[in-house]
Amino acid sequence: MKIPLVLAAFGTVSTEAAATYDTIDREIRRHLADTPVFWARTARVIRDRAANATGPIWHSPLEVLTDLAAQGYGKAIVQPLQLLPGHEFHQLRRQCRQSPLPCHVALPLLTTPQDYHGLAEALATLIDKRQEQAILLVGHGTSHPIWVAYHAIETIFRQRFGRRIYVGVIDNNPDSTAVPGEIVAEGWNRVCLLPLLFVAGMHFHRDVIGSGPHSWRTRLERAGLEVECIDRGLGRHPATVAFIAARIKETVYQVGDNDTATCQLR
Repeated sequence: MKIPLVLAAFGTVSTEAAATYDTIDREIRRHLADTPVFWARTARVIRDRAANATGPIWHSPLEVLTDLAAQGYGKAIVQPLQLLPGHEFHQLRRQCRQSPLPCHVALPLLTTPQDYHGLAEALATLIDKRQEQAILLVGHGTSHPIWVAYHAIETIFRQRFGRRIYVGVIDNNPDSTAVPGEIVAEGWNRVCLLPLLFVAGMHFHRDVIGSGPHSWRTRLERAGLEVECIDRGLGRHPATVAFIAARIKETVYQVGDNDTATCQLR
């Protein structure tokens, strides 16, 4: 039997998230036509909310792996759809250790320098056509030590696109309260908000482009900047979807060629 691939997404009930997951699913199945593909949702609150609605029932990674073991599979690949290896990734690893099915837990989508450079190239068309604007990439932020990755993203993107790249976060670290002032101080009067989020869901619409006093859009406009908002997450841009699919395809092939690659990182 082919080794199955389990795509582990945080999960959200928004229509944008559903469209994002459908887009990724189609692209993965196109790249890996012979690989059985399954989905899991890592967020219990989202699974519970879906169970109380009229939509499909979503299962945890452990539930999906247990079911695959019952179907007779010998091992599985679990690919988290988080961008960075923070708290959620380590929670996923702990859950997968309880699986009756040996599984290879791959690293999140942005792990190596090559991943960071690959994402920059995938976003090049969007960024290059906005030469007269500063570009502000806004991610979730985290209290995990991986917060330093946001500085690495800014450094690598500036190597590719110049100093008009800025990185901010919605919550926690790194502290990005000074970013609007920095953009103005560098002489920019226009800025493009580009979500550094897999799905442009609730956080994006409320905390990035919302009209509340603390949203990124409000703070930038208060600083005197004209703001353009890209309203789709990374999972909806064709070039970034292709980058993500190629990244996952590489992992599947690596594990498939290595019978010892079980219960360990990519």
